[in-house]
Amino acid sequence: MSKASSLVIRVPALLFSVAVVGSLIGFAWEGAVYGRRDVSEEWSPPPSLDDAPPAKAPGRSPAEEAALKRALVHFPAYPRASRAELLAVDYLGPDVPIAVAWFTTQDTPEQVLEHYRKVLLDNGLPVLGERHGVNGGWVGYWSPATEEMRLVSVLAQGGETLGFVSAGQVAPLLKRASKVPAWMPLPPELSEPVTLSFDMEGAAHHVVSGRIPGDSPAVVGEKYRALLKEKGWEVGAVEPMDAGGIGFEVMRGTTMGRATLRLKLPEPGVELQLSLLQRGGVP
Repeated sequence: MSKASSLVIRVPALLFSVAVVGSLIGFAWEGAVYGRRDVSEEWSPPPSLDDAPPAKAPGRSPAEEAALKRALVHFPAYPRASRAELLAVDYLGPDVPIAVAWFTTQDTPEQVLEHYRKVLLDNGLPVLGERHGVNGGWVGYWSPATEEMRLVSVLAQGGETLGFVSAGQVAPLLKRASKVPAWMPLPPELSEPVTLSFDMEGAAHHVVSGRIPGDSPAVVGEKYRALLKEKGWEVGAVEPMDAGGIGFEVMRGTTMGRATLRLKLPEPGVELQLSLLQRGGVP
């Protein structure tokens, strides 16, 4: 990867790790619902020249080649995209195997997500997914045979769409659950919060999930936004999400991330998930 490409991809990659890993963890907490369903066979797209990984780049090791193949093998190449390249591998630790590749396209995030949603549906797979407003989101499915979550995630950036193709086993993350850091701004009524923390590229990543009493993500979100501002955090605009949920960006100093709130029926209350990327010291 060239220096220019590395600079272009760095910020989106970090945002990706915050937003999408949070989604993966949320999926694991839900107990791999689709993993308990009978799936008669695994599906992989038929090989073709278009789907093949790029030619071996100078300096790329056999392990990196294998990681690139691991990320790409479960989805056909997007028809109007650049060749995919390896972005990251096993960055959550050796106990959480995950491989991520990336590509670019001039199509919108919605076009990419809808394309892969149709691909999965046409092959009889139970599609999971989430939209982060108009600028991003993900679609994918759970493989019960390998206990692996396979995703295509997208993010609008600089007039184009960045696509991330990943395959990862996320259940081991649950073993890392820890106490919530004292500096993290959370509503006092948040019940039984669970925190997962890990390191990547010199930054600490924290993902917190819990429930807050209330019948509306919008109402609960307004109170939480007020709390964040009171504690000195910058808060971005509210973006609608699937099923009446909302999300917004948060930032203080060198710490940035995203908060999402959504209903999780049939249980009462609103689920809060806060994903933060922390560089440097405590904000």
